[in-house]
Amino acid sequence: MALILNHITDKRKVKTYSLVAVICMSFEQIAITFQAFKGELSHFNTSNMFGIILFVLMGIFVLTITLWTAYITYIFSRQKNYELDSAIVFSIKIGLVFFVVFSLFGGYISSLQGHTVGSTDVEKGVWFLNWNTVFGDLRVAHFFGIHSLQVIPLFAIIVTKYIDRPKSILAIKRFHLYI
Repeated sequence: MALILNHITDKRKVKTYSLVAVICMSFEQIAITFQAFKGELSHFNTSNMFGIILFVLMGIFVLTITLWTAYITYIFSRQKNYELDSAIVFSIKIGLVFFVVFSLFGGYISSLQGHTVGSTDVEKGVWFLNWNTVFGDLRVAHFFGIHSLQVIPLFAIIVTKYIDRPKSILAIKRFHLYI
């Protein structure tokens, strides 16, 4: 986000967004660390009133930063001039939209109080990530959606930097002649 925010011309909105992001994500990280220190779940914790309140507050902070990110997406998309290649700008816009949509998807997971589709959550799954291997797992879409903000623009940067466009276009035209 810092790299993207650098290309938004309205610096007042960037400053406000940055402050909101620091507050929201700091609360999220402190809450997760605090619960881990106590040996308790940070997400879906309904074992005591403090766990419930903390999880609800985490949800409020995450929703706040997600809505602000949607607003920044709008600001970035409405901007007319960029110091970036048009393909990279387009990829950032796609990445931002995916990021916002799949961040909200995380709220859907929270509202379900679980992440498995077709069964209850299981203890074991894919190594390290623990994604369910038997039933649907909503965390997969959430993960890839969140990281699309990094992957899609990175792909565009690689393509625009390392692929010679005129030769690529010529190759595509030649390919169409064969078809």
